[in-house]
Amino acid sequence: MNIYLIGMPGCGKTTVGKKLADHLGYEFKDLDLMIEEDSLMFISDIFERYGEETFRNQETKILSEITGDNLVISTGGGIIKRKSNKDHMKGIVIYIKVSLEELERRLQNDSSRPLLQDNTLEDLYLERKELYEEFADFTIHNKNIDDCIKDIIEVVK
Repeated sequence: MNIYLIGMPGCGKTTVGKKLADHLGYEFKDLDLMIEEDSLMFISDIFERYGEETFRNQETKILSEITGDNLVISTGGGIIKRKSNKDHMKGIVIYIKVSLEELERRLQNDSSRPLLQDNTLEDLYLERKELYEEFADFTIHNKNIDDCIKDIIEVVK
C-alpha cells in the first residue's frame, strides 16, 4: 500500500515522509524532486520559463508514472489543483494540516517557493484548504514530527 502526503508548503510532507518511510520500511519518493530530475530543471526555473500550467502538466505526468508498492510519496503543495490527480494516487492520501500561523513561521525566511513570489501564504491557504480536505482520506494535524508519524501509522493500520 502506498501513502501519499498532501498539504501546504511548509507543512512537513518531505520531513515527515522520509521518517515515516524509514519507520515503515517503505521507499520514500519526493514528487517535486522527481519532476526536477525528469525535466533537468529546478521547479522555480520551470515556473519562470514555462509557467504554472507546464509545471502542473509535468506534475500530473510524473504522478501517473509512479509504480510500485510500499511507497511514501511527498507531493507538491498544489497537487490538489487538478482533481484528476486524485485518480493517480493509488493508496491512502493523508493531508498534513498545519495552522496558517505555524506555516508563516516555518516559511518566513524561505524564498524558494515560486507561487509565494506572487501570492501570499494566506491566499494559497484559503484557496487550497478545502481541496486538501476533499482529496484526503485522512487529515493529520502536524503538531510535531514524531506525533504526526505516530498518528499516520495509526490511520494506516
